[in-house]
Amino acid sequence: MLEEEVAKQPVRKGKFHYAYIICLAGFLTQFIVLGCQRLPALSLELIRSTLDISYAEVGLITSWYTVFYAGASFVWGGLADRIGAKRTLTLAAGFAALGTILFGLFAQNGLFIAVVVWCVAGFGCAGLFMATIPKIVAKWFAPEKRGFGMALITPGGNVASILIGLFMATIIANTSWQASFIYAGIFFGIVAAFIGICVKEDPADRGLAPFGAPAGTQAAPAPQVVSEKEPAGKPAENPYVRVLKMGRTWHFAAMYIVWQLGYMVTVAYYTASIQYVGFGLAEAGLAMTWGGIATIVLIQVWGNLSDRMERKYVIFIANALCAVLSLAYFISLQGSPSLILCYFFVAFITACTGITTVMLSAGGDLYPADIRGTGTGVVSTLTIIGRYLGPWVAGIAIDATMGNIGYAYLIVAISMAVAAIIAITLPKMRGTAAAAS
Repeated sequence: MLEEEVAKQPVRKGKFHYAYIICLAGFLTQFIVLGCQRLPALSLELIRSTLDISYAEVGLITSWYTVFYAGASFVWGGLADRIGAKRTLTLAAGFAALGTILFGLFAQNGLFIAVVVWCVAGFGCAGLFMATIPKIVAKWFAPEKRGFGMALITPGGNVASILIGLFMATIIANTSWQASFIYAGIFFGIVAAFIGICVKEDPADRGLAPFGAPAGTQAAPAPQVVSEKEPAGKPAENPYVRVLKMGRTWHFAAMYIVWQLGYMVTVAYYTASIQYVGFGLAEAGLAMTWGGIATIVLIQVWGNLSDRMERKYVIFIANALCAVLSLAYFISLQGSPSLILCYFFVAFITACTGITTVMLSAGGDLYPADIRGTGTGVVSTLTIIGRYLGPWVAGIAIDATMGNIGYAYLIVAISMAVAAIIAITLPKMRGTAAAAS
């Protein structure tokens, strides 16, 4: 039974809704995703020393991870539409756990082995983000509450970033970098078990309506794209073909690719930007903590605001604000800004990128339930273009300006401004019309 169908059975009422368990599981999946992104960076020098390789070679570990992380999303999205989001999330978390443990056990045996086992983790993480999360949130939350649901889930990555920065270095110092990956992998395995045991595919499995659904219904009305009709196709048409025929796929992907370009630059250069104006690594590294805290706060603002107005307008506001802040930071880096001012810009630029909360919700709204995973998975895979181009384009700009890292943030400003313009032209969504039974 699709989520858009209206059931005739009564709905149990209670103060605690099982959707919060779904959010907890989603929160933990984001912890895994950001954990896998941050762990190699924290252990970079130790890994390089153990393997006795160059910086270029050790960079291949994270580069190939990114290829699998971004490139495999369409696989997991299609799988979610076939076997359900719960099973897909369980499998994906299992792969992430397996790859992390294998990295701790065998990466020390050579670069090729390190790359291969870390690609296993990247493949797993690809199934824990855009390819699956919008699908299960769309089932468990009414359209006008999906931003709220996403706002509870996405801070998991920011919490992971904060905790890793605060505690993982101590664990590595008292054990080894290999042990830190094994311990993290065991925790990821526990998360996979929790998902497999506790997550339910559909609210109907517990006799519930989605969180925020109209009283007396088994499902919430589905949002409808009012500015574009889905092209007619045969009932048995391949879901990937259906998705690729939709103009909204390419429209949303264009915005996400440009946004991802700017986002990857902020991730790559925020620490270097603070060091560029004369501060030490310890001071620069603390920006990660401030950015994580600011992002957690603004995620709640973005998510809940998107439940009260068109999501594309919230995406526009966040991206435009990010563009203005990035331009101001670029200008300040041409002088000698204070450390507090650097923290301010880095924290709030990072917090603006927390708009992924709303972009995930918007991606889920754009597609019918039966191809939601496929649609968001295809879009996520296409963003590999922006992920790849971001640091490369910024590097070209920095080299061309004799090492002026401030120009990285000029790239961010331009990217976010373009993403904001594209966002405002996205299809308008309407979430008040009930779908047919």
